Amino acid sequence: MNKGLFVSSLLLLTGLLNSPVWAACSATMQNASFGSQSSFVINSTVQTTSANLVVTCGIVLASLLTTDTISAKLNSASSSSGTQAAMKNTANADLEPINMCKASNCTPTTPIGSTINYSSTDLINLLGGNVFTIPIYFKTVTGQNLSAGTYNVTLNLTINWNICGLLGIGNVCLNQQTGSTILSPTVTLIVTNDCSTITAPNINFGTAPLLSSFPNVSQTISITCTKGSLYNVGINNGVNAVNNVRNMKNGSNLISYDIYQGTTTTRWGSSGSELWSSANSTTVSADQLTRTYNYVAKILSGQNTPTSGNYTDTLVVNVAF
Repeated sequence: MNKGLFVSSLLLLTGLLNSPVWAACSATMQNASFGSQSSFVINSTVQTTSANLVVTCGIVLASLLTTDTISAKLNSASSSSGTQAAMKNTANADLEPINMCKASNCTPTTPIGSTINYSSTDLINLLGGNVFTIPIYFKTVTGQNLSAGTYNVTLNLTINWNICGLLGIGNVCLNQQTGSTILSPTVTLIVTNDCSTITAPNINFGTAPLLSSFPNVSQTISITCTKGSLYNVGINNGVNAVNNVRNMKNGSNLISYDIYQGTTTTRWGSSGSELWSSANSTTVSADQLTRTYNYVAKILSGQNTPTSGNYTDTLVVNVAF
């Protein structure tokens, strides 16, 4: 009897030693990019992107156990705004906060220090063979006044997994794949220059019997563009110009006039030295978005008074970065 017991125990021990040993899980994650957007689009419209967290295990059951889980904890970020990770302009201190989310609608969000948990119910729809491909979503926060440039943030994530790879008798897990790793994906955004508003009121010289009686008109053009952007403002010669001289027209009759930068004698034109640089604007708002350009419009002297009537011209204001 003792010999029989010994043989039986030896066979059982041999079976255990020959059980397959499966590799543990590993995790990688892509970088994410919001692409290129203008500063005003970023200010007013939420942008969404995603990156895949890929967890590969040695073996995964076709039907996951309720105890199977994967989680992603946002430990820290290379730059932040309050409790949110934030992409930082590589050239200055401007920040664009982002939300890290489990779902595409970004509810709930994941502030720094919190964790996204994926249960077996979530994971079953993300499983292909022995690989879990898990999208992690990122959304921008509106209302930021940003200068142009490249923005990025590096996240510090702890990825934990607890995945059963093999069941034994009585649904006992014989291959519990448990572990964690640190990942450091980068989220990037390129903000481009843009202008949202050009306010250019009509010029009205009024009514007078003689050209010499018309007053000069002092007015302002206001332009709202990306914070801190440098650009040139030009005004074309209108639709009645002759030899680079602007004219208002009534029938075949012309009245020559021109426009000058500020109180100077520098003509405000559409090219070269006649362009007005934003760096030399008359004023700039505290948020660096809106600049004003004060100008003087004058009827040119030395003309004969033409036939009475309404004289008009149409000008185009151009902004070029």
